[in-house]
Amino acid sequence: GVHFMEMCAVMCLGGGLLIALFFGAAALLGFSDLRTGSPALSAFIVSCILGAAMVLWMWFRRMDWRPTLEMAGSSVAAGIVLIVGFWVGLVSEAALFPAVCGLACVAMVVVMLFRLDLYSSGHAAHAGHRG
Repeated sequence: GVHFMEMCAVMCLGGGLLIALFFGAAALLGFSDLRTGSPALSAFIVSCILGAAMVLWMWFRRMDWRPTLEMAGSSVAAGIVLIVGFWVGLVSEAALFPAVCGLACVAMVVVMLFRLDLYSSGHAAHAGHRG
């Protein structure tokens, strides 16, 4: 419960801020149409930024590296699934970019279900995990 809500907030708010900063900087550098000009690349960048936000948060919360990388990998995997769907015509260009965050949240839940004991414990249990 609490872990999921916390991680969704980190992914959506923190990731959203980092995504806005990235695409804002890209626009300043002359790539103002990156999302429409390179939708698959943009979706991949978004999935990587969401994964990076998770890595930073889980590192801050003193989580072990394995679950941290699993959680970040779930965001990247979600992006790859959507990009493949886009390439084969199952995902529209308009849906590709916004769908990354939604599928990343679903993938995060799946990862959490495989480590329910870890994610249902309090944060104090993580304090001694990382060195």
